[in-house]
Amino acid sequence: MVASDLDGTFLQTGGTVSPENVAAIARAHANGLETIFVTGRPTRWMRQIPDMTGHEGLALVCNGALLMDLKTQETIYADFLPSEAGLKAAKALQALDPDISFAVELDRHDDSFMVDDKYRPRWEVKTSPQPTDVETMFGTDLVVKLLARPSDRVQQNADEFLIAAQQALTGIVDVTHSNFLDLMIEMSALGVNKGTGLERFASKNGFSAADVAAIGDMPNDLPMIQWAGRGAAVDNAHEWIKAAADEHVPSNDDHGVAVFIDRIITS
Repeated sequence: MVASDLDGTFLQTGGTVSPENVAAIARAHANGLETIFVTGRPTRWMRQIPDMTGHEGLALVCNGALLMDLKTQETIYADFLPSEAGLKAAKALQALDPDISFAVELDRHDDSFMVDDKYRPRWEVKTSPQPTDVETMFGTDLVVKLLARPSDRVQQNADEFLIAAQQALTGIVDVTHSNFLDLMIEMSALGVNKGTGLERFASKNGFSAADVAAIGDMPNDLPMIQWAGRGAAVDNAHEWIKAAADEHVPSNDDHGVAVFIDRIITS
């Protein structure tokens, strides 16, 4: 089985997809290889993926917290972030930065994205959600991911702030980031990440780590790169991913996923 991240890995810079990567997915299937996308994206950012990639199978989204059917856009199962843990995490982060802002991704079709009055989304949204507070966000048990964006008073880069957040949030939630150019961290229920999500999916389908190859580019990909029997980093990957990977392939703009799949097919 081949597990691929999307942004910065399968998708090119700018969010387009190369015909080489699309063709490689088809070759993988023709050679009996299962494929799955494993991404930090929420369900609301997955609607266009089947048409873009030609892949209508399954995807693990929200950093492994939720398994969805790309064709029907329905949730198969999800690991929710408990309200108590989410509120405790928010309080711990406010101790690091009193002006930190929050947002949550929820497993529901309508109003699946909630923000506070200070939060600035990474990507433009068509309809801006009505601002609320973090207590209201966790008034539901459908939260799959908590996002936190530090204020301008924080002078750390994304890696430095992630390390500080990991120390503050030990034993509360899993925390990562997916873009070293954007100061934002992403949190899931404790023990839920791309690695554990992929392991759960693989074991349910009869695959061990030795049967799985994974490819990615950012710190949120690290757990699955470490868990998979064969891990690859695209050339544009974060240094942590390059250090953990078993092999390196060309960048996302040079269809590195296609190169990786062809190596697997011919090995």
